[in-house]
Amino acid sequence: MAQQQPPIDPNLITLARLPLAPLAVVFLTMETVTGVVVAAVLALLLELTDLLDGKIARDYNAVSDFGKLFDPFSDAFSRFTLFLGLYAIGVADLWMIMAIFYRDSSVSFFRTVAATRNVVIAARQSGKIKAVVQGVGTQIIFITLVGQEFRPDLPLDTVAWGVMLVVTLVTLWSFVDYFFGSLPVLREAWSDRGEN
Repeated sequence: MAQQQPPIDPNLITLARLPLAPLAVVFLTMETVTGVVVAAVLALLLELTDLLDGKIARDYNAVSDFGKLFDPFSDAFSRFTLFLGLYAIGVADLWMIMAIFYRDSSVSFFRTVAATRNVVIAARQSGKIKAVVQGVGTQIIFITLVGQEFRPDLPLDTVAWGVMLVVTLVTLWSFVDYFFGSLPVLREAWSDRGEN
């Protein structure tokens, strides 16, 4: 029996996430009730499409080598864009944004170094936990921002900052875990001076 074709290419769903994140930031930085609500809806849509593209790829056996790289890139692009928006409106501190950026850049570097040595650095448990915490944390932050618009008497901005702090600390923990997990291949690559 022929393999059933997916109703839509999962990579197209992944691709659709890329413009949604900057659009969410545009609405977020309007700092109006409508803007914050629309940004929150777009942030939710980003997470739902992330779940959808993976489900379609698995259910229809449409997992591709390109998709394995494109999906995590799209996740990092989208979430980091949202974090920049949160920084722009004062919910996140600069050091938090820097920590998240440095973690993702470093892990990409570790994987590139490993690939030059024909070693694959598999996804670690800390990376999976980090992804869940970032995804859920982002949703909580946007919900609190919407709540703040309707109940400015409540200290929901403090809650949003606290959630962002947790997201950042978990991200830093993931960096440490990946660093020590990659240390053997990094040491080997550092010491390798090539053929003379």
